[in-house]
Amino acid sequence: MPDPFIQTLPLNQPAIHVEVAPGGEIILRGSFTSANDGSIVDAATTTWPKDSPGGGSVDAGGLVDFEAGGFHMTSRDIATHEVHAVATGEGGAACSALGVASPCLPLRVQKQAVSRLLTVNDWVSSLKGGIAVETVAPPVVYVPPSTVPYLGVAGGIVAAAVLGVLTLRYRKRHAESPSGQLLALGRRVREKLAGADGVVAAPLRPAIETALKALREKRIDATSAEGKRIATVLARVEVRLEESAKRARADEEQQAADELVREFESALEAADEATLAHKN
Repeated sequence: MPDPFIQTLPLNQPAIHVEVAPGGEIILRGSFTSANDGSIVDAATTTWPKDSPGGGSVDAGGLVDFEAGGFHMTSRDIATHEVHAVATGEGGAACSALGVASPCLPLRVQKQAVSRLLTVNDWVSSLKGGIAVETVAPPVVYVPPSTVPYLGVAGGIVAAAVLGVLTLRYRKRHAESPSGQLLALGRRVREKLAGADGVVAAPLRPAIETALKALREKRIDATSAEGKRIATVLARVEVRLEESAKRARADEEQQAADELVREFESALEAADEATLAHKN
């Protein structure tokens, strides 16, 4: 673990940025004593002496507004004036308002001065002492050996999911590219050949397979003049196959209709014969 970084909390700035990652801890040690009213102010509390107008007491309010700076206070010791806080990873509202990067330590000197009917300069001038700010890196998480297989499985699942997403994105981009569109056209023509008339499909099938192989091996650039020629020819073949399929369906439909008409005519003739036989 790297050595902790220690800096002094200044009183002449409304807030200071603290370089700490989310989950990292800061420790503030020390306090100030006011020559104006004798109060002892640390980062999180204010201790009033016994001879103060209201008697001895401790207020839960010190020099720093931790929550507004993107920190969460985890502990404080009013006797040793030691305060621990952890960076939440959320942007501090006071930091952005004061033009300081998050996380930061916003000072409450203005509020404290107003509560004492003093100017900020008079209040700050009355404070003697100091507070040190120590930055601690986030703790290293201990992983029990027994959990390693489960973490490995979980990591494998996550990796597979990420790989699947990346593969889908790659395939989508490739399908939308000129080469992908030309290859898709060739495959579409090959599928239509499977249902086409044998007489039409027989001479076309070898040419389609040759074109698909050249496209897969990237021997033809879809954006070049030759690639555009191939696309034009494939489009013409596709149109011819669709027209051939339509004619075949029309012929089949006509044949089916002719058979139905013949059946109806045969039925009507049989009905007419039955009627004549009944009259006789």
